[in-house]
This record gives sequence, C-alpha cells and structure tokens, in this order.
Amino acid sequence: PLRFNAPVRGGAVKIEGVAELKAALAELSNEVATKIGVAADRKAARLMADAMIAIAPYNPKGSYRSRTSRAGVVTKTDYGHLRDNIRVRRARATTEGKVVFNINTGNAFWGYFLEYGTVKMTARPFMRPAFDATREAAITVQIDELKTGIERVARRVKKGRSR
Repeated sequence: PLRFNAPVRGGAVKIEGVAELKAALAELSNEVATKIGVAADRKAARLMADAMIAIAPYNPKGSYRSRTSRAGVVTKTDYGHLRDNIRVRRARATTEGKVVFNINTGNAFWGYFLEYGTVKMTARPFMRPAFDATREAAITVQIDELKTGIERVARRVKKGRSR
C-alpha cells in the first residue's frame, strides 16, 4: 500500500510504498508500463495546468499586436488571452525510461514577463503558486492512476491465462 506524507523540510514530499509500485511496473512490459506512466503524468500535468489557468491574470481586451510594413500595410495579430494559451505538451525525455510533460504559455509570450517581472514591472506569479498548491494532489493523482493502470493490466492478464 502506498502512503503519502505531507511535505517535509525543504519542500520534499515523502511517499512510502514506491518500491512495491516500481516492482509492479517492472513486471509489465516496457510498452505497457510507458503507457500507464504517460497517462498518469498527463493527468497530473493537466491538474496543474488547470490550477494555473484558474489564477492566471486576465485582460478582457485580449492581447493584440499591430505592425505596419514599409508599404503601409497594417497587420493586426490576436494572441488571445493568457489563460487560453496555457498548454500541456509531452516533451522528449533526455533519459531513457522517463516521461516528461511541459506546461507552457504557448503564444502568450508575456506570461513569462508576468511570472518573473521585468525591469519596469513587478512580478505577478501565477505558475509557481499553482504548482505549489497542487503538488501533493498531482502526486496523489499519479499514484492513483498508476495503481489503476497496473490493476487493469493485471486483470486483463489474469483473464487471458484463465481461458
């Protein structure tokens, strides 16, 4: 059984029972284990992204950029709202056996400026507070999704052997 403890000093999270979970994943084929891991990580990343969307600053006017070419042609680009641009994307892992998801602001380049501030503007962070607020919930979602996936595959294998 997995047990989840509140963050300890330094913001680390202590989870007991991970060895059993790793052993159960090791018994599965790499393809099945990767599918289960990807599903778990995607669900956790989506949870964090939803929290970021909920607290992201909102400008009802949207964000437009106008450009005028040398020929006098005016081009108006609509970047949309910051919260509409927050996306979860799977990234290529640098280490084999790892699954990586990125949460970014897509075309809303000014999200970085809001998060960290500029020389002329103080920071209005929305990503870090959302991450801190949902870290434990995301880990719990990952664990639950991994357990569910492993149990589902185990039932499928058991049915296949009993036939």
